[in-house]
Amino acid sequence: MEGKLTILMTADTVGGVWSYAMTLCRELQQYNTEIHLLTMGAWLNEGQNKEVRELDNVILYESNLKLEWMEDSAKDVTIAAEWIADVYETVKPDVIHFNNFMAVATDWNCGVITVFHSCVCTWFRAVKGTATPQEWEEYYSLVEESVFSSDVVVFPSFAMLGQAKEEYGPIPHAQVIYNGANQADNTSVEKQPFILTAGRLWDEAKNVQLLSRIAKDLAWPVHVAGNNTSPDGKINHPENIMFLGSMKHEALLDKMQQASIYVSGALYEPFGLSVLEAASSGCALVLSSISSFREIWGDAAVYFDPNSEEEAKACIQQLIENGTFRKQMAEKAKQRAQQYSSAKMAESYISIYEALYHKEHQPNKITQP
Repeated sequence: MEGKLTILMTADTVGGVWSYAMTLCRELQQYNTEIHLLTMGAWLNEGQNKEVRELDNVILYESNLKLEWMEDSAKDVTIAAEWIADVYETVKPDVIHFNNFMAVATDWNCGVITVFHSCVCTWFRAVKGTATPQEWEEYYSLVEESVFSSDVVVFPSFAMLGQAKEEYGPIPHAQVIYNGANQADNTSVEKQPFILTAGRLWDEAKNVQLLSRIAKDLAWPVHVAGNNTSPDGKINHPENIMFLGSMKHEALLDKMQQASIYVSGALYEPFGLSVLEAASSGCALVLSSISSFREIWGDAAVYFDPNSEEEAKACIQQLIENGTFRKQMAEKAKQRAQQYSSAKMAESYISIYEALYHKEHQPNKITQP
């Protein structure tokens, strides 16, 4: 195509979607793109603002509108839909890339992608073992309408695609694109004897409390990074661990380069971007035996039943006590991480953008400047 490919993209600022969006936008600088980024969930913090300012292909539209999964969000969801439509009319993008469920029945005159990063209904079934309660019916309808209003629905793993099909039925035009991260250069960093995990402490799916409960029985200290204040203001107080709080992304990556072992006991994880970053940083991985982790990491991790404290302790202690095995597993994880590069992720999205654009325009190739 002639000129820049204009993309309208949504992102939230309160979870892993933010890291995903920044990584993708950064890689799309290699292509002739202009990204109009609309943020929701909370105002950007200082570190997030810095990330955006460093991207010359991003125009920011900021809000603190509640996301559709947040409590009492209906009014904000309506306002967000109107806001997105207004920006769309002004920008007239070539492609819309939704990172939340807002692709409802609107007459978009361009291709529409929705990325199914996660949803409450699949979360609820994985974590609680049941369908969502009645009060989530409106949310379910919003997700369903958004998915079936999109030209392409992208999933971060086949495991997530399978879970979504169980909830919403067959999904046309579904594709799997694994998340990506840059391979870290940690050759000069000496590994330290501690265990690291990262995630929202208030999210039951992250299962951080399991690690908190067993930390006192482990030979190495456990460091936990993440937000411990839920959206409704409740504060989680983990015990037996070194709580690092919410960290800037660069600081967390530095911590990963120092850590010898990274643990995730997640009950539900559509991909696990922090696990990828830890593997790239040379950590040996100890992961819950859920389908997405098995799919992505294969034999490059040690697995345990996320409901078994004894299994978790045994797996972690094995790596602590056997340095040779620990280094072998760290190297396996690092090699496996190379399959999930940010450049490969961006290339996959560019291919979708091209295909959607060509439905509406003359078939010209997007070229790198």
